[in-house]
Formats: sequence, structure tokens, C-alpha cells
Amino acid sequence: MVSRFSFLRRAFSSRGGEQARLLLGLTVLGFAGCQKSGGTEDPQLKPIQAMLEQQLPPRTPEEKVVTFLDNHGYSILAAQKQGTIVADIRRTDTRAVQPVIARVTFYFDANRKLNTFELQRPAEEPRRR
Repeated sequence: MVSRFSFLRRAFSSRGGEQARLLLGLTVLGFAGCQKSGGTEDPQLKPIQAMLEQQLPPRTPEEKVVTFLDNHGYSILAAQKQGTIVADIRRTDTRAVQPVIARVTFYFDANRKLNTFELQRPAEEPRRR
């Protein structure tokens, strides 16, 4: 067993061991940061999140995101940062039979492809149970 992992001991015990640990730590953080979207804990926003994950996967061109929002009648708001689109998505919660609004921020890379999105309730939208 010890001989199977001796390469790890050698890599971390050499003079470059500190660099190797840093590289390993950055790799772990990189994998931890890879996620589909900014997940929500709000149960009423989860159906909106699922719909967006299905309809707008990562790497979707910005034009297709705008077309999707326009075709569904979702209002596009002024974005705070370059490389983002902010939209209010309104759906009806079928269990509570009440409208739910999610403010969604779409984040794009330098090639104008969708990286991820984040959902939250607008400040003026109360949470209903």
C-alpha cells in the first residue's frame, strides 16, 4: 500500500512541495467551483431553475438567451455589469396557485456564451408559503 502512493510523498516532500500543495488546492477549488448554475434554496424558484437548466444549457449563445426571453415574454432589465443579462421570469406556482417572480442574472464569457445564471427574488417580491 505504501509503495502505491510513494509518488505522492515524493511530490510533497521535495523543495517544490509547497508549490505542489498550492496546485493541488487550486485544482480542488476549481472542481468545487464547477457547477451548472447559482442554485437556489427557495422551493418556489426551483421549477424556474430546472426550466432554465433544460432550455438554456451552458455555452448557449447570448442571442439565443435573448430570443428565449423575448419569445416567452420575460422582461429584460438594465444589467449592472457588462457580460450579463438580467431578466424577470414570472411563473405560476402550481401548488399555491400564485405567481412567482425570479430575477435571473445570466453570466456570459468573452465569446458571449452562457457560463451560468443566478436566481433570486426581486426585493419587492415577498416570499409566499
